[in-house]
Amino acid sequence: MLDRTDRRTDLRDDPADGTGRPVRRSFLRPLAQFALMALVLGAAWVAMERLAASSVERTPRSFTPTVYTVDMTTALRADNRPAIKLYGQVAAGRSVELRTSVSGDVVEIHPDLAAGRKVSEGSVLVRIDPFAYEGALLEARANLASVRGAIAEIDARLASEREQLEAAGQQLQFAQADLDRALSLSRSGTLTDKEVDARRLILSQRQQAASQSRNNIRIAEAQRAQQEANAERLAWKVSEAERRLSQTALVAPFDGIVSEETVDTGGSVSANEVVASIYDDTALEVQFTLTNAQYGRMATDDDPLVGRQVSLTWTVGGTGYTWPATIDRIGARVSAERGGVEVHARISEAANPVQLRPGAFVALTVPDRNWPGTFRLPETAIRSSDHVFVVVDGELRRRDVRLIAWDGEDAIVDGDLTDGDTVLMTRLTEASEGVKVREPSGAGPAPADAEPTPADAEKTPAAGTDSGQ
Repeated sequence: MLDRTDRRTDLRDDPADGTGRPVRRSFLRPLAQFALMALVLGAAWVAMERLAASSVERTPRSFTPTVYTVDMTTALRADNRPAIKLYGQVAAGRSVELRTSVSGDVVEIHPDLAAGRKVSEGSVLVRIDPFAYEGALLEARANLASVRGAIAEIDARLASEREQLEAAGQQLQFAQADLDRALSLSRSGTLTDKEVDARRLILSQRQQAASQSRNNIRIAEAQRAQQEANAERLAWKVSEAERRLSQTALVAPFDGIVSEETVDTGGSVSANEVVASIYDDTALEVQFTLTNAQYGRMATDDDPLVGRQVSLTWTVGGTGYTWPATIDRIGARVSAERGGVEVHARISEAANPVQLRPGAFVALTVPDRNWPGTFRLPETAIRSSDHVFVVVDGELRRRDVRLIAWDGEDAIVDGDLTDGDTVLMTRLTEASEGVKVREPSGAGPAPADAEPTPADAEKTPAAGTDSGQ
């Protein structure tokens, strides 16, 4: 091992091998590597200098503000009346429970006496067996006829007594004249006292007959008065029997819809029993509740609440049908369970293919009070419910406003706005004092040196609504 190492060392270090080649080769290799590296660095430096010399020097641009393309609207001062969206329930304005006034067996029922069917005024809905009531009427009429016969008999006796009284009066006059003559003759001695007494007896008999006739007349008149009173009582009995007979037929009081029926043919009913209910389908009304605040606004408006026109919508089968209505009256007391005032509006007719029914849950549009000299702006124009931005010479300016009411997607406001102000509508996150804006068409006010936003280069003018959102 030691011999091989020493031998290589001797060969590398030995300059006397005859040629001297090992010594020159070891010296030239690092020198060549260094020269190559220097050459590459020099070439790179020259290339970089040439590239830098060939570039065009740019001058720095000045900063230009961003201009947002937004939607705008014009604020116009006017009288605005918002509409309130409420819900209510349809009820029958006129309904009645039909009760039987008499008892008995049901012998006839109207074929349309069924829930949901329409019946006409005057139709006999239920008829009760009238046999017993016809008999009662016959008996009452017979009793009345008997009393009237007794009255006729008394009238005849009165006539006879009056004739007798008249005849007795004449006879009394004759007897009195005869007595006067007899007294005259007796004073002259022509007649005796016995003959005069006979004439006095005749006069007394005539007076007694006349008095008897007068008494008989008074008795007959009293009897007649009693029979007249009895006749009046029996006449009322006849009327009562006639009425009860007529009540065996239960008649519809008006044109309406049957809402309930609880009677069958062959069954029996008792007096005052409910056998059917009907309502007038032309006199429907809707009941809804106004909060205390809503009622307070409307009650103090110049336009009275009663008589105000409203509209209701009933949605059935995925389709909404609308009816006009007029507020008819206000509830008598505040509804504590509903937290407001109950209002009733009478529904008018409308040419709808469906018929409105009581109990339907409907949506209502009720006009609120009128706000004169206010502004109507879109909901997106209102910021934090207390201010808006107006566009002045292409820049945004803040204006404080007071939110009065909402009308769907519009807001009713007043405040620092003036008639004709251009108000920002787009919900712009960067909205603040001094922000540059313009209309989607590019015709809006904007500085000439303003730089458009990147969104402007990618959209058409019609798409400017979403640029600032």
